[in-house]
Amino acid sequence: MFFGHTHYDQFQLHYSDYSARTAANALVTSYLAPSLTPTSGQPAFRVYTVDPVTFAVLDTTTYTADMDDPAFQTTGPVWKKYYSAKEAYGAALNPPVTDPAAELTAAFWHNVTVAFESDPALYGQYVARKRRGWKIDTCTGDCARLDVCAIRAGRAQDNCDVPTPGIHFNKRAENLYEERDECGISVARASLGSVVVRRDVLEHLARRFVEEGALVDGEAVY
Repeated sequence: MFFGHTHYDQFQLHYSDYSARTAANALVTSYLAPSLTPTSGQPAFRVYTVDPVTFAVLDTTTYTADMDDPAFQTTGPVWKKYYSAKEAYGAALNPPVTDPAAELTAAFWHNVTVAFESDPALYGQYVARKRRGWKIDTCTGDCARLDVCAIRAGRAQDNCDVPTPGIHFNKRAENLYEERDECGISVARASLGSVVVRRDVLEHLARRFVEEGALVDGEAVY
């Protein structure tokens, strides 16, 4: 399956049995392509190499344009190959998958996540590629474990994230001029966001919630 709405360079996996996620029962790969919109990283697009008979995906190649290149603002972006999935990950698998005619199956991608778990450097390369080398996130330890779990959670209810009880207001409006939402924002969200930016209002709302509680099925929840 093919998606692009996260704007990051990612993938996710779906399994026939989520109680035992293995290469043997890996069913479908969701390809999440990077974005031409530069706020999530360097502008990028992805090319899929597909078998014309079976329609199997044989490779994915991402191309990027360096925004620091002087030509970017004058003659336009200069597109260069960033990486090929098979070249980046195929040799790290056991057994290796490097044949140009070999399909990137869901089992292939599951084994890539297994390699992430045993090779922090390889996982670090994946993290860097999410943003095409721009503002690279640091993700180790529990962060890496949860991320690999999320990759294996095509069904959101099967990820390893445990929600923290309480009130959580999104304060994206604090960085409204630094990093804008690529998909646009609704008037309602912009209005609420401008309120949440005020720390005194946020603290007041949290205090009132704790003092008065919230009714769930007739019972107060704090």
